[in-house]
Amino acid sequence: MIVAGRSGEGVRLVLEAEEAMLLSELADQVDSVLLLGSGEDPAIDRLLPNAYPDDVEAAGEFERYTRDSLVDGKRQAAQSVRDATDVSDGRDLVEIELDESQAWGWLTFLTDLRLILAERVGVTDDGGYAEDEERDDYLRAAYEWAGFVQGSMLEILDPMDA
Repeated sequence: MIVAGRSGEGVRLVLEAEEAMLLSELADQVDSVLLLGSGEDPAIDRLLPNAYPDDVEAAGEFERYTRDSLVDGKRQAAQSVRDATDVSDGRDLVEIELDESQAWGWLTFLTDLRLILAERVGVTDDGGYAEDEERDDYLRAAYEWAGFVQGSMLEILDPMDA
């Protein structure tokens, strides 16, 4: 993967077909979690945390007024990644030009993806991994790779804060 700045504001991504397919598949999975999401999936708690953990009534009101729009925004971000990473035409490289707004949408998706993967692979509060032999190394690698992509994009979009 190559992540580069471009003239003006925005980001240019160059992905190998395998990387594009991976991102597309991960976007499908994020969308599925959001679509089917219930309080029983701890990943949903990471994506949509309780705004008022000490006030059940306020938490319910907040969720009632914000959840649908938050989920819709997250699903749209996943869809934009899926659309941009389509490799059905057989390309070996996928070049994606994102303006600043689109790039921030991708960053929303990458954050959501990493939150879900963090839950699945047992990332602890200190950034380490929970000791569990059953955790999937493939998901850990995807978590780390998504962090690399996210960090690279942030360095271009906001070089002072990266």
